Amino acid sequence: MRTIMVLLLLLLGIVPAHGAADCDPPDCPVVVDAIDGPVHETADTYTAVLKLRNGAAKQNVEVAYKFVDGTAKQGEDYQAMPRGTVTIKAGASQAGVPYTVLRVTGQQKKFTLEITSVKQGQIGKRVAVFTIAGTR
Repeated sequence: MRTIMVLLLLLLGIVPAHGAADCDPPDCPVVVDAIDGPVHETADTYTAVLKLRNGAAKQNVEVAYKFVDGTAKQGEDYQAMPRGTVTIKAGASQAGVPYTVLRVTGQQKKFTLEITSVKQGQIGKRVAVFTIAGTR
């Protein structure tokens, strides 16, 4: 019954998808979400965040990811390891993946980070969107 209520609330847009847990810790599955980045207005080095939905990990969680070009292109607008893995260590709730914005042009550009697999857990929000702001 609770699952039906949560689905109904989600369909009506009343409860965000991240806030609807069907279990109480410590019985919850390990779920990893890709967190959307801020709008970047300057060329600099940043960190994409992969975060556990239900708090700190009891054991290491290995997350495989890949960066995907959108209107922003790897090597022109941003630089990152195209594919890789990162470990959310036991006791931690998130891990970071570094990337660099190389340039800000006259138009807004986007790229994404996609979680491709999770060892010792499951994928929640699969894709994080990163925006490089256009100059004003």
